[in-house]
Amino acid sequence: MIATHTPTQIRNRGRHLHTALDQVIEQRAWSRPKRRAHQWRTLRSLVQHAHDHIPLYQRLFTRAGFIPEMLDDWDDLSKLPLLTKEDLRTAVKTDLLAKDNRDDIRWLASSGSTGIPATIARTEDSLWHYMACNTALFYDWCHGKPLSNGLYLVDMARDSIDFAAADLLSTTVPSSRILSVHDPVAKLTRELLSIAPDFISSYPSTLRAIALDLRTQKRVMPKTQLIHLTSEMLDAHTRHLLTKVFPNARLIETYTSTEGGLVAWQCMHDARWHIAETNVICEIVDDHGLPTDGLGHIVITDLTNTATPILRYRGLGDLARWEPEPCPCGSTARSIRHIEGRSAAMLRTLAGAIVSPYVITNAIEEIPGMAQYQVVQKQAGILEVRIIAESDTQVPRIESQIRQSLGAAWTLEITSVSKIAAPSGSHKVPLVISELPLAA
Repeated sequence: MIATHTPTQIRNRGRHLHTALDQVIEQRAWSRPKRRAHQWRTLRSLVQHAHDHIPLYQRLFTRAGFIPEMLDDWDDLSKLPLLTKEDLRTAVKTDLLAKDNRDDIRWLASSGSTGIPATIARTEDSLWHYMACNTALFYDWCHGKPLSNGLYLVDMARDSIDFAAADLLSTTVPSSRILSVHDPVAKLTRELLSIAPDFISSYPSTLRAIALDLRTQKRVMPKTQLIHLTSEMLDAHTRHLLTKVFPNARLIETYTSTEGGLVAWQCMHDARWHIAETNVICEIVDDHGLPTDGLGHIVITDLTNTATPILRYRGLGDLARWEPEPCPCGSTARSIRHIEGRSAAMLRTLAGAIVSPYVITNAIEEIPGMAQYQVVQKQAGILEVRIIAESDTQVPRIESQIRQSLGAAWTLEITSVSKIAAPSGSHKVPLVISELPLAA
């Protein structure tokens, strides 16, 4: 549960939020050259701090033969060794924080959506900045007139970044409007029906489960005007379901993580994602860590957190391409056309070719009568497709259409199930799971 706060605590928290908002508003007005100068200056400072004070980076830098003086300009960025999820997962806390740290910090664990959770320390200031960025985006989405009747569905695990954000959010939002995604779906559905919110912030998998429950009850939510989805990729099947159950809601996404905070947000005028360049340095690299204009791994450097520096981190596991064309909205921030998915969910043919999960989901997600599905790969060339049909009589037809849609390229094992649950210890219900080792 989120703790209640005294009036003095709320006033002090309000000051923190206003200070962070002032900074975010100022940064939003920066020109691209000023943003780049800020990125470079902050990068150099973080690299020097990591080199001098953080044991994990002292080992990584020594192993790579790297010293901060090697960073003369942007072309030298690839000299900085990549940080992996495994590096963070295997490090003890004393490896991740300066011995003489004096900042207020919170220890946070990632959700493990790539299969491997990791722990880092974040400064309170970086969390207030994260909160301020999301608040500023919310005002944009509402065209300067924020919706007050909101509902927030949050991972309430105490070491999650979303619990930390919810704790800060409780400064301005009643605790009755902040619900745990670990509550039973039936309870969340009842609360949503009771509140009838104008605005909902949730994970796609959580709201998908609620929408399926509402559809079973033949209920729709016409009052909801805006839905913010984060932390997971919104697949087309879930998007279609949400537009049916929330017919008047605009769907907006942000790309966030425990390690990187706010990385990107969806443009309101175009099908692309703008990089939050005052928060992160974002790279797209090939398998060797070198820049690529094609499909590559997203690598981030967090510019807001000095507790556990996140420098050239490849552990998000996502793949994307740069969007080279200017955006109609006028933003000069770099952007990516779309996020192809997590490398941990990439599928493999019998011949060893890597296939985006969206090739599979786009082929089957519009099959009539299918309430929910999940694709699991345990062997190359073989896909297990778990389905939940709207009625038992529709199962044979759904199976037939899946086989027809995916053709002869895959060996299919189709199973009708009563429930598709989240993995142990997670609230997320992944649409595609690969249990194969990642390609080198």
